[in-house]
Amino acid sequence: MKRTLVVAGLALFGGFLVSAVAWSAQVNFMPRVAITEEYNDNIDLDRKKKKDDFITTVSPGATLEVLGPLSGVRLSYDPSYSFYADNDEFDSWRHSASGFAWHNFSRETRLDLANSFIYSKDPLDARDVVDEQGNLISRGDDRRRRRSTFYRNVALGRLGHSFGRENTAFLQMRHGLYKYDDEAREDSQEFTPSAGFAYWFSAWTGMEADFAYTRGLYDENRISDFNNYAGRLRLNQRVNPRFGFYAQHYQIWRDYDESIVRREVDPDYLVYAPSAGFFYQFDPQTTASLGLGWFYQQIQKAEDQQGPYLAADLNRLWDYRRWSVRTRVSSGIDSADFTSDTRGFERYGQIEITGRYDFTRELFGDAGLRYRYADFINSEDDVVDHRYTADAGLGYRVTRWMTLRLAYQFNKLDSENTTDDYEQHRVYGTITLQPDQPWRW
Repeated sequence: MKRTLVVAGLALFGGFLVSAVAWSAQVNFMPRVAITEEYNDNIDLDRKKKKDDFITTVSPGATLEVLGPLSGVRLSYDPSYSFYADNDEFDSWRHSASGFAWHNFSRETRLDLANSFIYSKDPLDARDVVDEQGNLISRGDDRRRRRSTFYRNVALGRLGHSFGRENTAFLQMRHGLYKYDDEAREDSQEFTPSAGFAYWFSAWTGMEADFAYTRGLYDENRISDFNNYAGRLRLNQRVNPRFGFYAQHYQIWRDYDESIVRREVDPDYLVYAPSAGFFYQFDPQTTASLGLGWFYQQIQKAEDQQGPYLAADLNRLWDYRRWSVRTRVSSGIDSADFTSDTRGFERYGQIEITGRYDFTRELFGDAGLRYRYADFINSEDDVVDHRYTADAGLGYRVTRWMTLRLAYQFNKLDSENTTDDYEQHRVYGTITLQPDQPWRW
């Protein structure tokens, strides 16, 4: 089955490449190599017994891009090998690869295909997967601790259609595969087809609706397989061309398979989650919303849960001549299912801000800040996580082919009612060799 999927994927991307070349497409190739020297004060992410080390990482890589009049393909691969000065048992390979292909059937209809693959021992490499516009495709794994090999592959296909200035519809399929060498972790995979539409009855009144079904499968049956059904209906009312109010109803039905091992741990549940608030439209492709909601969770053979939640959504890039800032904000209710430490239904909030400023043509600075709050509603110990990540760097273009960058990163997990807390500080310098322009044919 896996071989069939790989062959089908290669054939699909190969078909895009052949078609693009046949259309006299432009081919871009960007090679690169980076060498990083890092000091890490807590390589095991341990709460008390911190173990530090110096790590040298060599990473060659390349991006191939084929652009035709209607289609395009972008493939990137960045393998790397890390050498640990004191703890050489952690010496290992890391593989990161991504693919993105698209085809415009017409001005109104577009097909997007994306794939993201990561193979690593570093637990902090299991980050969020986002698309070309910065939209979240798959949640990262925030709770991995041990330095054992894992790999994750997330594939996404989306067919979008526009039938009017603001009316849209989509069909989407996502598949995730999660594998761990650590026997204490549960291998899993997900299949999530979804569909939705947005329709405006007039310039002032509109509605949105979408539905998603998820089939979750686990290899060892320590966690029950499940079916998850989620639907959303939202009504929008504008006050002016950019600002308006909305009312929304969100509903979830979780149906676990019969499980002898976790019959009491995995009860079926039904969630009702209405919310209301306001929205602001920056442009036809970017809308931010903020509201308040209340969830009510009916749990089979257990005490029901309820409470308020903040409903927020923003993904916005401000790009100017010398500086750029991207802000991603999201909050609501969700379920942590496909991670190394599954805890189920949660109330969450997340904010991420990244920016860059060019002081001169050669000197630039960049920085990022991320905070995530997760309240695991059904956990026995009332677990609440606060995760903080901050980084800042200063770079200098020595030549057109060489860039130096010095950076600092801070990672912290503050977990209430558990002993998973840790802090980590990383200081590193990177030399990157890469042409200032891709090679074109």
